[in-house]
Amino acid sequence: MDRTLTVTALNNYVKSILEEDFNLLDIAVEGEISNFVNHYKSGHYYFALKDDKALIKTVMFSTYNKKLGFLPENGMKVIVQGKVSLYERDGTYQLYATDMFPSGIGLKHLALEKLKEKLNSEGLFDEKHKKKLPQYPFIVGVATSATGAALQDIISVTNRRFPCAKLVIAPCGVQGDNAKTSIINAINNLNSRADVEVIIIARGGGSKEDMWIFNDEDIARCAFNCNKPTVSAVGHEIDWTILDYICDKRVATPTAAAEVVFPDIQSLQYQIAMLDRNIYSQTIDKISKEKSNLEIIKNSSGFNNVKVLCQKNQDKINNYRRFITQNIKNNIDKNIQKLNFLSDKIENDNPLQNLKKGYSLVFKNDNAVISTQKINKNDKIVVRTHSQQLNCIVESTKTIK
Repeated sequence: MDRTLTVTALNNYVKSILEEDFNLLDIAVEGEISNFVNHYKSGHYYFALKDDKALIKTVMFSTYNKKLGFLPENGMKVIVQGKVSLYERDGTYQLYATDMFPSGIGLKHLALEKLKEKLNSEGLFDEKHKKKLPQYPFIVGVATSATGAALQDIISVTNRRFPCAKLVIAPCGVQGDNAKTSIINAINNLNSRADVEVIIIARGGGSKEDMWIFNDEDIARCAFNCNKPTVSAVGHEIDWTILDYICDKRVATPTAAAEVVFPDIQSLQYQIAMLDRNIYSQTIDKISKEKSNLEIIKNSSGFNNVKVLCQKNQDKINNYRRFITQNIKNNIDKNIQKLNFLSDKIENDNPLQNLKKGYSLVFKNDNAVISTQKINKNDKIVVRTHSQQLNCIVESTKTIK
């Protein structure tokens, strides 16, 4: 032999081989529980998983077994999910369990858990993606069976709580071979409508098998991709589906969905009445308070001083008014006298006034003649006296020196 190994080195080597084998990293093993021990200090589960020909030691640490919904016991047939490794101290290989399901429903639940883990790792369950429901929705879409009790429950609650709302029904199958396509089409149709404000996806309960369709990955992704808020209302309080994790709001029943989505109109009417009463009361109180403040101001020494000061200044104001009025009147009288004087002067300077004294004016071609040199024999002229206009023809002219 070229070299000699220690026991520890050998066990570590075998352990590394087991843990590097991809086929052993995440496996599901079905068997019967025996020699079950719930360690009182650590809380770890130690047991053997066996069938009619063999067994394998198994350990499930408390970190994982706290999430189980049941307490394992001897003789129980289960499916264990986990990995294979080697416990170096004893040199025994064993199964390290991370999850466990009662046999029968175990395989489906195992697949469901894997899907949940996958979608959760992608962030589809994150709260940051959850959209708020509208406070007062008037148009709500409902994807459910057209003949089921779920729809009738939603209609009944809507009529009672918020009768002014409108329901847009997208009928779909909720179980059976064609249910998946039908549900996806219904969700997409409602999501494409501009008037729909929120979408309820409902089913009126049933067995786990009946509701299993709502664990479908394609339905989950369809709901996640909705740009409108979604409400999951399938099953009962203890039953959770993948759709419940995806939707923006999860409720136990269709009735609860309508109660969550729609406000109670009677409560709103009461709130409005209370607000109206409070506003009226506050307004009356405000008016009363301001009246009191006004009386305080009116009776204050400062306000009275202002009144006295105003009264004193009123005499000055009246004197100024009389002074200004008299000045304006005097200016008007002076301007009237001046206007009369100018009018008389204009009248006296009017050349037509001389006509009354026997003078006359001569016009030729509508122009006043101021020199006889401008008039020739046979010219037509107009002679204007005080009371007459004479149209004349010049027979002769004579220069007077």
